[in-house]
Amino acid sequence: MNSKQKLLGLAVVSTLVMAGCATSLEGPIAKSTPARPQLSESQAAAHTPAAYFAKSGNIEALETNPWDPVRNGIADLSKVKPAFVVAADGTGTHKTVQAALDAAIAKGGSERIYVQVKPGTYREQVCLKDAPPVTIYGSSSDASRVVIVNNKANSTTKPKDETLNACEGRKGADSYGTSGSSTFLAYADDFQAKNLTVSNDYDERTNPRGPQAVALNTRGDRVILDNVRLLGHQDTLMVKSPNMGDVDRVYVTNSYIEGDVDFVFGRAVAVFDKVEFKSLTDRERAEGGYVFAPSQPQNFPHGYLVINSKFTSDANKAGKKISLGRSWDEGASPYVAKDGSKHLPNGMVVIRNSAIGAHIDAAEPWDKAASTGRPFNAEKPQVVQFGAPKVATEFPVNRLFEYRNSGPGAAK
Repeated sequence: MNSKQKLLGLAVVSTLVMAGCATSLEGPIAKSTPARPQLSESQAAAHTPAAYFAKSGNIEALETNPWDPVRNGIADLSKVKPAFVVAADGTGTHKTVQAALDAAIAKGGSERIYVQVKPGTYREQVCLKDAPPVTIYGSSSDASRVVIVNNKANSTTKPKDETLNACEGRKGADSYGTSGSSTFLAYADDFQAKNLTVSNDYDERTNPRGPQAVALNTRGDRVILDNVRLLGHQDTLMVKSPNMGDVDRVYVTNSYIEGDVDFVFGRAVAVFDKVEFKSLTDRERAEGGYVFAPSQPQNFPHGYLVINSKFTSDANKAGKKISLGRSWDEGASPYVAKDGSKHLPNGMVVIRNSAIGAHIDAAEPWDKAASTGRPFNAEKPQVVQFGAPKVATEFPVNRLFEYRNSGPGAAK
């Protein structure tokens, strides 16, 4: 497959090559049903990385500025001289990741700044905000050799007068909140990460309330994650934007993401290419799970696109129901455009040319929405209670689709 084909994602691939291992796509192809809608060939042609990455800016005044992260992605790191080196043993320029990123922010400018992290485990909460283009990376292709980890959750308590960091201050709040729980907050455009692990190892047994615990939280345009491992349980990866009407683009490739409930969520426009999504079922008090919880407003033409990827699971000894995802009907109010029109949250996911494991409910792989509980329905609008105060609101039909996926979980 040449680079153009790879970018467009139009070919029906027979194998997945991920992290050096091949995953067969042989098996039954999912058939279209009201509970499991499949795109037609002509519809699928509109759902490619090129289409998703063609524009950015505010949804009401999008700018045409095509971004091709395949051809213009992360540089050959073997030929890069890092500006800063993180090493816990003192052999680098800084001992912590945060200190190195603070130095990158202070350096400023428009040129990309490379931050190398030497092998080791760095237990800290990291914030990158208002920064020049930054690439943080490990020098080994083994992403497990560099681990950035913390253990905060939504409900983790904090003094009200304490400010967490520049990304999520939370002053006046007595807990970290979901965004504030993030191990790594990348609130900057042109952020890149490669060859490393970001983890949130919060143990809900210490406090079962508010178990949302984010590993990586991005809030910027033209973000690239390549050969990263993102580990957590609920809300592992948040891909968002500063404002509800902003279209920020994220590209994730050759990577591994694990979790259980809504472990990829937010309103960014994101493409996942050659990614393994592993559903975990061993967490206490977690019944079943959902891979995706997108929250793009209904006037966003694109949401998440998954190509050339695979969906796997652990042993699932309890036989918990696992879904591909559900819309996250985020917020207490819709996005209000300048003309006064209102646009409800109605996240979009398109999964195509990927392998669906037997852990996914083949008959009904999509579930009712988070927050509102509206039933999944790709054919008829649903009326549910929404807003503050809650009122009966008609939501548009769901936008959760597939195209030419195969594997045990594709069979009815």
